[in-house]
Order: sequence, then C-alpha cells, then structure tokens
Amino acid sequence: MAETIKELQDQGVEPDVWKIEGLDRREDCEKIVAAAQRGGRKAVGCIILGRGEDDKKVREWLATAAGVPGFIGFAVGRTSFWDPLVDWRAKKITRNAAVAEIARRYKEFVEIFETSAKAVPV
Repeated sequence: MAETIKELQDQGVEPDVWKIEGLDRREDCEKIVAAAQRGGRKAVGCIILGRGEDDKKVREWLATAAGVPGFIGFAVGRTSFWDPLVDWRAKKITRNAAVAEIARRYKEFVEIFETSAKAVPV
C-alpha cells in the first residue's frame, strides 16, 4: 500500500485523505502515514476502512490505527449496519430496533477510536 501511495503521488494524485484497508500492526500503520505525508504533505490524513470484516477484527484495526498520528478517523459501514439490516428485512426486529443497534455499534467504534487516539503520547 505504501508503494502504491508513493506511485500515485508521483503521478499527481494528491488526496487530502487516504482510505486504508485495515492493518494489524502499528508499524504498518506508521509506514502508511509516512508514505501519505512524505515530501511535506503533513496536512494529509488517513482513515481506516472496515473492509466488511467482523466486529472483532474491525475493533482491533480501529485501536491499532487510532494510536498512530496521521490516522484521523475511520469508515466502517457494513460492520455497523449489515446484521441489523438483515434482521430487519427478515422481520426479526423492528425498524427502530435496527436503527438503535446500528447507532450503538457505530458509537462503540467511535469510542474505541477516540480512546485509542487519546492513549498516544504527543
């Protein structure tokens, strides 16, 4: 991913935010940020994607990425909404219950990211 970011930058692709698929190791997150911010691009940030993974894995990725300066947020969709939406369509839960569950999951992801980010010394 880091090499691809560099190649894209060399060809003039200059996003303000890079969307990065989940990474297991802090070192890999650091490499991605270094690539994204190379050459004076200090205002560029990265967000972690959920990649449709299960809840446990997404939580791990969020905690890992949030602890690395340069990761500024996340985009987790399916992991938040898929199961409640399937249950609602199957009439196993109400619309209100689905909405509440999606909100609860997303709020937990926000809390994981924010707590992990605060744990990093500046």
